[in-house]
Amino acid sequence: MFNLDLHIHTGRYSRCAEAVDPYRIEEYALRAGLAGVVITEHDIFWQDEEIELLRESSSQIAFFRGIEVSARGCHLVVIGLSETAPLAKGMSLEEVSAIAADQGAAVILAHPYRDADPSRLPVELVDAVEVGSTSFTKQEAFQARRLARKAHKPTVAASDAHALSRIGWAWTRFRQMPRNEHELARMIHAGLGRPVVPNPFPA
Repeated sequence: MFNLDLHIHTGRYSRCAEAVDPYRIEEYALRAGLAGVVITEHDIFWQDEEIELLRESSSQIAFFRGIEVSARGCHLVVIGLSETAPLAKGMSLEEVSAIAADQGAAVILAHPYRDADPSRLPVELVDAVEVGSTSFTKQEAFQARRLARKAHKPTVAASDAHALSRIGWAWTRFRQMPRNEHELARMIHAGLGRPVVPNPFPA
């Protein structure tokens, strides 16, 4: 089994996570029992050379690249894109979904009840629903699972870490280790991950 934290931020590009040194992520990920993490900055995608340098510095943790798009009415974690994907803050879910589909990427509806009213969204266009992270309350987690069941969508969990100590707060467990972001996206599409949320949610 391989535990992957699908949603973390760093001080490189996310101001709200300015204390997260990317080169210290491995240390905290190992403590949490993770096999890999996905860096998902707000509306910025790490360039090829940046992620390669980070990967070269790590001997035990796999680093994958994604992005958290501040779409209209929701936040979307997208995994499996190239760095040249034409994403921008303020796009609609439909626009993000179309770009992702062109590249075989996976679109995850992040913390759906914090930034969105899912009843107003075309949830059928996402590939998975996040059902646990540090951004959830207990009630929001329950609502997110209900939303995923109603929409017949796979579920994932992640930390949404904005601090090193939060890395691995929750994760998604896979039977196989993906070789790259594109394979990880295919695994998410296929619903091969199992969300694990070992920590209690706030009330």
